[in-house]
Amino acid sequence: MKLIAKNKLTPDVYELIFEFDWNLTSLAWQFITFILPSWLRRAYSVAFQNWSNFEFIIKRLEDGRWWSKEICDLELGTSLDFIWPVWHFILKETPENKLFIGTGTGFAPLYFQIKKATELWLKSNLHFIFWVRHLEDIFYEEELNKIKQENTNFDYNLYLSREDSQKYTKWYVTDFLKKENISDFEEFYICGSPVMVEDSRKKLLELWVGEDKIYFEKY
Repeated sequence: MKLIAKNKLTPDVYELIFEFDWNLTSLAWQFITFILPSWLRRAYSVAFQNWSNFEFIIKRLEDGRWWSKEICDLELGTSLDFIWPVWHFILKETPENKLFIGTGTGFAPLYFQIKKATELWLKSNLHFIFWVRHLEDIFYEEELNKIKQENTNFDYNLYLSREDSQKYTKWYVTDFLKKENISDFEEFYICGSPVMVEDSRKKLLELWVGEDKIYFEKY
């Protein structure tokens, strides 16, 4: 696969688009394992697939953890080997209403799932709850607005966890997870930091959501 586009979304989050020269299909959500020039391997979830182009949203960590710095610093035109998309945190193609809960670059697989749900015309209400820490960490808001405008069954809320703003509410994941807020949903998709995922799962279970209706992935 070849890197054909790179966009800086926030001070430390990049959108990377790779082109594949042969037919490859990814389910929403699966990940692709990059084999870096140094032979290190790192898996990242697919944020969207458009024909032969695969999009990724990756946080560049200066300390080199997870080799994200090496990936984000690749030059355009660089080709990498990869391992086929795998994993089980994928969208359930059911008519049940779905709540998506994400933080940070946990956005990527949830965004793919939402896009896929709208493409499949699922008879589900889709709602995305997304948190970032600061105003400068916000990305893809225009894309979410476009999905909302084109699909009456989709809506989203964007919250800040560590900054006050007149436009956005300062709130945390567990603050939202109350009986009155989740009563209209039957399936729950969670992706983000391990602490957030575990706290959200615990809260949902306390609210009598069935464990078989909670799907999650930790970063």
